[in-house]
Amino acid sequence: MPAFTGQLNANEIFASLYNMIISQEIYADNIEGEDLVDKARVDGSLYGDTKLYYSTDALYSSEWGNDAEATNLLAINRPKAPEVQAIQLNVFRQIEVTVDNYLSKRAWVDEGAFATFNSVILGWLSDTKKIYDGTTYNVFMGTETSTATVNTIEVDLEADGNSAGENLGVAIANLFSALNDYSRDFNDYKHMRKYAKSRVKVLWNSDYLNTVKKIDLPSIFHNAELESSFVGDDMVPKYWGTIITSSNLSTYSASTPTTGKPIKSSDSTYVPGTNHANGCLRAVVEKTVTVGGTAYHVFPGEEIPANATVKATGNFELGEVYIEQDDIIGKVYIKLPPYMSAFSVGTSFFNPKSLSENHYLTFGHNTLEHLKNYPFITLKKKASA
Repeated sequence: MPAFTGQLNANEIFASLYNMIISQEIYADNIEGEDLVDKARVDGSLYGDTKLYYSTDALYSSEWGNDAEATNLLAINRPKAPEVQAIQLNVFRQIEVTVDNYLSKRAWVDEGAFATFNSVILGWLSDTKKIYDGTTYNVFMGTETSTATVNTIEVDLEADGNSAGENLGVAIANLFSALNDYSRDFNDYKHMRKYAKSRVKVLWNSDYLNTVKKIDLPSIFHNAELESSFVGDDMVPKYWGTIITSSNLSTYSASTPTTGKPIKSSDSTYVPGTNHANGCLRAVVEKTVTVGGTAYHVFPGEEIPANATVKATGNFELGEVYIEQDDIIGKVYIKLPPYMSAFSVGTSFFNPKSLSENHYLTFGHNTLEHLKNYPFITLKKKASA
């Protein structure tokens, strides 16, 4: 059926009469389910703006000198100064919408339908915040990397003639064992750590997780130990990628866009190609841009408009877009990066001149960072030889 234009249908018997509208129903089940960000929330405060996370390193032992140690009784052996990571509440956003209780009523059949419509519209204030929170956090998790000695592990899914599920299961098991050993390799500070296997978690690219769980595992018959490797949260493929920055821009741009290089270097425009043959660029931030005279609004994770510019003072700044990558299997971590809420306040203002009501939802959160005291490891599919 074509979109409704407001035209009533002529009655089949009396051509001068028109069939009435039976009812009006407004969809209210728009945003449902728990997001990953909900598991990462930590309390903020109206007082102060920073949470400090302290990381300390191991001490050391030395050979004991027996009686000779008496002269060392007053020696001072202070521990190494701790590393301090500051997570700051410094991002503030506002959502707004205008409604009224007069002229817009004329579009509805009765008070019940009108009240439902206004309720849904006002409900979009909190639902829009949910979209912002969820997509912002998902993009961060799918693109963030650490500076630890071991921050990326490539998995050969075709090794030794095994199934992808078997090879991935072995790789996960080996990584869990390595994390359970004494090592400095897995955190940014290079502090000595040993992580209990029960604390290690995996955030999966749903494409890989679903392929393993629905195709590989059933063909291997029942293997509880192997199956236990494939638990955890998952995100759809669009959230996984690499942020475009000044340091890697040349990797993803060319004078003539081609596979893996969707940015035209001469004018910094995004050229995805047919069926994204050159690659897909998606937004890191929520933003409204105008491209070719048309205004677009994108949330994090949504594809940016074709021909949008990616450069300093462009439609999107460097750091505001990422290229989707299908070789990222997932992320391995101990503790989710915190999502700290400053406040969330709903306010309204009645305009007596226009008989309209402006409603606002104002909120804040921290700049997202992974916790440097813990591993944050990217699992990637090893390219075929």
